[in-house]
Amino acid sequence: MKSKSPSIRLLVILVLVVLSIAYLLPIYVMIVTSLKSIEEINQGSYLVPTTNPQWNNYLEVLFGSQRFRSEMFPRMVNSVIISFSVTALAAFIGGLGGYYLSRSRSRFARVLFILVGIGLYLPYQVVIIPLSILMARTGLSQSYGGLIFSYLILNVPLASVLMGTFFLSIPRELEEAAEVDGASRVQTFFNIVVPISLPAYTSVAIIVFTQVWNEFFLALTLSSRTTQTIQVVMAEAKGTTLVLYNLQMAAALIAVAIPMLFFLLLGRYFIRGILAGALKG
Repeated sequence: MKSKSPSIRLLVILVLVVLSIAYLLPIYVMIVTSLKSIEEINQGSYLVPTTNPQWNNYLEVLFGSQRFRSEMFPRMVNSVIISFSVTALAAFIGGLGGYYLSRSRSRFARVLFILVGIGLYLPYQVVIIPLSILMARTGLSQSYGGLIFSYLILNVPLASVLMGTFFLSIPRELEEAAEVDGASRVQTFFNIVVPISLPAYTSVAIIVFTQVWNEFFLALTLSSRTTQTIQVVMAEAKGTTLVLYNLQMAAALIAVAIPMLFFLLLGRYFIRGILAGALKG
């Protein structure tokens, strides 16, 4: 904000500081609590850091113990396999579908684009029964393939709409120039359209990955004990008779670590407009 008024700039800085504290305070409490013992937590000093960090809390959460019987590490591996597989396939299939919807001039493509957009507003819980029947009849129930296929059904339309909307903003002159040089439609898509669409692919990847990683209902309904995801273990961490806040906070931090790293790695592409200047020169 380029204001010459010192009072306005000071007000803006104060607002940003207050908002930052409000956003970071819960994260700070989670980190501090995850390193405390039960005795320290019972004292109620949640903002005071511990002088004796209990790093063993994270080991108990990852590999199980008498206090935390659910091993989190195998479920985290399941979430990694499912989330990355769905993200890669949804981005690839959604890119192809979005390109067709954005470039086809047929009435069928236009109607399909609208129907897919409307379908995105329907809650996915309405399809859980037919989806469960489909998984059971195809033999994919309670398997990696069944979960990946189910998440693809829910996320490919979203990826297609997002990618199709982005493709509409790409100048057709780029594709026409490639066609004049003898490139086929497939070559034009992979060599011209895809490279300048990395911000859109990154946005789709972040959105799909976050949704699949945080999804709980399908992971609980369509998975077995060996294919459960990390969110199911998070629900089990609550306990029934004893609430271990230190282990719960450790589990929560582990659960958000990989999505955070995924966003940090791709975040710079999320805001980069590499399409700017593509027609210059």
